[in-house]
Amino acid sequence: MSRPLRIEYPGALYHVVSHGNGRLWLFKHDDAYSTFLDVLEEYIKKYYVVIHNFVVMRNHFHLVVETKLPNLGIFMNQVLRDFAMYFNRIGRRRGSVFRSRYGAFLVQKDVYYKQLTKYVFFNPVKVGLVKRPGEYKYSSLWYIMRRDKSIRWFDPKVSLSLIGGRRALVELLADRGIPASMEPVYNQFYGDRKWAEDMIDKNKLSEEIRGHRLMKKGYITVDEILKAVARHYRLSKEAVIGGHAKDATMVAIYLVNVHTPLTLSEIGILFKVAKFAVAQRLCRFKRNQLKQRKYQGVVRTLEKQLLRK
Repeated sequence: MSRPLRIEYPGALYHVVSHGNGRLWLFKHDDAYSTFLDVLEEYIKKYYVVIHNFVVMRNHFHLVVETKLPNLGIFMNQVLRDFAMYFNRIGRRRGSVFRSRYGAFLVQKDVYYKQLTKYVFFNPVKVGLVKRPGEYKYSSLWYIMRRDKSIRWFDPKVSLSLIGGRRALVELLADRGIPASMEPVYNQFYGDRKWAEDMIDKNKLSEEIRGHRLMKKGYITVDEILKAVARHYRLSKEAVIGGHAKDATMVAIYLVNVHTPLTLSEIGILFKVAKFAVAQRLCRFKRNQLKQRKYQGVVRTLEKQLLRK
């Protein structure tokens, strides 16, 4: 049986879940959790994605994701790829980290949003990790309920506005009736059947919806990045591309990776290096240089200039 098509369109809301391959424990310690959040942050910026809620378990995670552009597939593929690279590196292992395909279910906001929110937050309670969902720290609820805790890219107001506010969330979670499971319509939709059938009919336009023209809307262009980096380092664009100033070239590669739709292969072609070399350089840059104030300041300054367009 062929796998169902991913329905992607601007403004879509999904419940995404992905499990570790076999019995792998993906999140054994705080470092794995914080790395996963860092990976999310990078691709949230790149693909203009909004995370409504999340919970990270030992061997899987749940995300409630809204896509401003029709790009859930590429967003999730990059998130899973980067975390898998990290997991294999620290574990000194090779092979698949996640199961072959993540689950992604379209959500009908006005009907199923509260039920989905409760289901996601009660996951740690169901498996006995905590007695109450608010006690579990690897969850967006931890940050929603504690005003002194925050993540740069997570805005609690997004979810609270759809639930009815903080008091409504407390009342929702006070009901100890834990949802056993969420049963999707046609294995792909959280909503009523008529809505699901309407979505299937609209999906006949999927090629137009998923078109490259719309995907590019809102992105910073490669040329804008190259010009900004060249101005900052007082170089020509050709010098930045050619690697004549290593710092400038690395900053440009990082910004192109974060803020444009280009794949690692396409970035490699642009800067005349192999795809594998691009991945290695980005990994080293994020692990080493990007933690230094010098590079943080340069990246922050250039991003402000580019995002002001």
